[in-house]
Amino acid sequence: MSGEPTFTVTLHHLAPGVTAAGATWPDTPLADVTNKKLRELIRALAALAPTNLGSAAPELRVVAPHGQFVVQVAAGRLRINSWTIKVGGADLSPDQIFALITGAEAVADAVGAEASDGSPKRSRGGLMALLAVVILGTNALTAWMLTRPPPPPPLLPDYTLMTKEPAARFVAEIAGDYQTGAKEGARALKISKDGHVRWLHFGPGGKIAEDTEVAAQPVQSHGKPALLADERALIEVADAASLVFYNETYRRKAP
Repeated sequence: MSGEPTFTVTLHHLAPGVTAAGATWPDTPLADVTNKKLRELIRALAALAPTNLGSAAPELRVVAPHGQFVVQVAAGRLRINSWTIKVGGADLSPDQIFALITGAEAVADAVGAEASDGSPKRSRGGLMALLAVVILGTNALTAWMLTRPPPPPPLLPDYTLMTKEPAARFVAEIAGDYQTGAKEGARALKISKDGHVRWLHFGPGGKIAEDTEVAAQPVQSHGKPALLADERALIEVADAASLVFYNETYRRKAP
C-alpha cells in the first residue's frame, strides 16, 4: 500500500520470525516493518504466550510514527505498555493491540485483508457495519485507557525513593558506560554523574541504531539501591562491575 507507515521492531528474547522464545536469543532489530508484518509478529507472540517460556521475557519493542510501545507476555497473555502515551497493562487480543499501535486506519486494512485472504466474502454492507463496530470499539477502548490512571508496570518490585545525599553517592558510584556485548543487537547503558541515563542499541558494524534517554530515579528496593527507569523497570546492581536491566547483564566498560 503506497504511503503506508512502517515500524521499527526489536525482538527481545525471541527467535527470528517469533517462532520460539529463549533468554539466549539476542535482541534482533527489524526495520521498515509493514502493517501486515507487524500484525503477524503480534499474533505469533500471542501463540507463544501460553507456552513454557522458562527464564525468557519475550517482548516486541515497537517504534511507531506516534509513539513507542512494548508488547510483553504476562501470565500467559499479552500486555502492552508505552513510553510516550498513557497506555499500560490490560489484557487485550492481538488485533486490539495491533489497532492501538497502528491506529483506526490500520483496523480498516486488517478487516479488508481478512475478507480477501480466502475466507468467505462478506457483503459490502456487512463489512462496513463490522468496520464501524471495530473502529468505535477501538476508539472507546483508547479513550478509556488514555483517561484512566495508568496501572503499575507488571512485575515491578516495591521500592522507596532515596534521599538526596545517599542518592548522589549511589549515582556517583555506578556512573560509567556499560554494555551487554559488542555484536549487532547488543545494548549499552551510559550513566552520567548527574543522574542522566541513556539506553543505546547497536546495529550493524557497531553503529548506534537507537539512543533513548531514560528518566532515572535512585531508589531502595528490598534493601538494595537501584535506579528506577521510566517508572517501568529497575536498573539493579549485580556486582561492582555490572548492572542488570530487563534481565540482561551490562558489564562496565568505562571508566
